[in-house]
Amino acid sequence: MNISIIIPIHEYSDKISSLLDKAVESIIKQEKIDNIPPIILVFPTAIEEDIKGFVESQIRKYQDKGVTYQNFYLVNNFEKTDYQSQVNLAVDSVTTDYFSVLEFDDEYSTTFFRNASKYIETYNDIDVFLTMMIEVNEINQGIKLTNETVWAQQFVGENGEMGYLNANALKQYTDFKLSGAVIKKSEFLNIGGYKSNMKLTFMYEFLLRALNNACKIYSIPKIGYKHLATREGSMFDEFQKTMSIIERKFWFDTATKEANFITDRAIDMSRLTKIVVE
Repeated sequence: MNISIIIPIHEYSDKISSLLDKAVESIIKQEKIDNIPPIILVFPTAIEEDIKGFVESQIRKYQDKGVTYQNFYLVNNFEKTDYQSQVNLAVDSVTTDYFSVLEFDDEYSTTFFRNASKYIETYNDIDVFLTMMIEVNEINQGIKLTNETVWAQQFVGENGEMGYLNANALKQYTDFKLSGAVIKKSEFLNIGGYKSNMKLTFMYEFLLRALNNACKIYSIPKIGYKHLATREGSMFDEFQKTMSIIERKFWFDTATKEANFITDRAIDMSRLTKIVVE
């Protein structure tokens, strides 16, 4: 298996432990794979003992499947718990050519790695594979499909083939998500990783920047990822409740501008203040 899995964890509770348990289960119970991919857990110091206890419980639970401490890599991010910084730090521990980020409240489909491996083998020039995602609510009801627009709207890349994300597609439709995507480590590092200064639209900005730097992005036309979209207290739940439409527009405009720069620059918030006040 040429893919490592990064799971960023910001806090810990009984509810999060239960969700994380399902997330890890979706990795271990994959169909028709030769070995379990490396699982990288990145977390702040305050919950280190909780995470160690969780790993021990997983080893006991899946002992019959040969799961040991060697399947887990623990990365302490020393209190810097924004999603982007956690992923950037964890990528340094990736020893495979590709990685995927699994949010602790999400799950992979049982055929995810089998399908992803086939696409990597067939399209080895692709830098980012987007998986088709089904978004669900907290009682597991489907809300919508995400990333399917590449196929539904028949977007094509420069070579005229369907399935490739291009700048034209991003201008028309901004709601692409990188959760569950399979990303080539070398290209992720080459273009600067995620920008921690970006809020709400950091995935959109990354995709724009990747295209600006000639990365190839392909959308796999199979549902490979289940995303819990409306978890109470999540970052995006808070954005939905507190961020105005004008403020959201500011962050999309900022993403478009910042995608021209590889470095994570300071963002001028004075403009946002003026927009919101007006």
